[in-house]
Amino acid sequence: MSLDTPGPTTGVPALARTELAPPKRLRTTLRGKAAIYRKLWAVPENRRVSPMIALTRFTDRAPDVIPVVSDQYRRRRSALFERDLRLLNDVLADSPLAGRYWIWGGMLLGWAREGRLLPHDTGDADFGFDAADVALFDQAEAQLLAAGFGRGFRFHSRAGVCTERVVVRHGFKFEFFRMEEVAPRTHAFHVYGLGRIGPVEVVGHLPKQELEPFDFLGRTWMKPRDHELLLRTCYGDWRTPDPSWDWFDDLSLVSARAWLPEAGGAV
Repeated sequence: MSLDTPGPTTGVPALARTELAPPKRLRTTLRGKAAIYRKLWAVPENRRVSPMIALTRFTDRAPDVIPVVSDQYRRRRSALFERDLRLLNDVLADSPLAGRYWIWGGMLLGWAREGRLLPHDTGDADFGFDAADVALFDQAEAQLLAAGFGRGFRFHSRAGVCTERVVVRHGFKFEFFRMEEVAPRTHAFHVYGLGRIGPVEVVGHLPKQELEPFDFLGRTWMKPRDHELLLRTCYGDWRTPDPSWDWFDDLSLVSARAWLPEAGGAV
């Protein structure tokens, strides 16, 4: 367990949960996002990430604000996202990571509650992999890049550990979170975002479980065996849609602090 990964008995978080809420002023938000990108590009291995990666996230979503074309655009983008997910599945099925990574977050919630991807979550898929499988992920990532996915950012904790790795395609993000066992049957993950104090690093705890296969989007994926337990841990009443929910409302979060990433640490 690293110094940046609190154990399950951690007491008061370093930041109050209200400090995780994003800034209310647009100017402050833009400044904060710029600070996050500066931190990311300061990491040597992120210097290979094209600035177009960040720009594409905005330009591909721009038509959403135009009512005349937004519905048609969203349907087309949703279909493209599903195709890219199937391609990712096919590539990883022939990689050393096959059967060792799993779905969680909004993609798992959409499957469990509605039998589909959540419409508002199109373009962002979350996966987990065990910290012991970093070398296997390295090989799998190379295969994804060879198959047409782009290299996204790597997120480093204050301890210099790479805790999140991203690949991209068509402006979509496929995020892989390093899950570290910090106690028996407890996984820790790190997530990064913009809070009212600026960029923040947040740690969450999830129940570590055996994996089992399930079918979704015409492919077979892996998920935690008791997916309802995982969803309750993150969302509470996950069966009832909550349009106001945001990442800082995740009930699995246990600790937060200002994000000061260290470059060149452990992977």
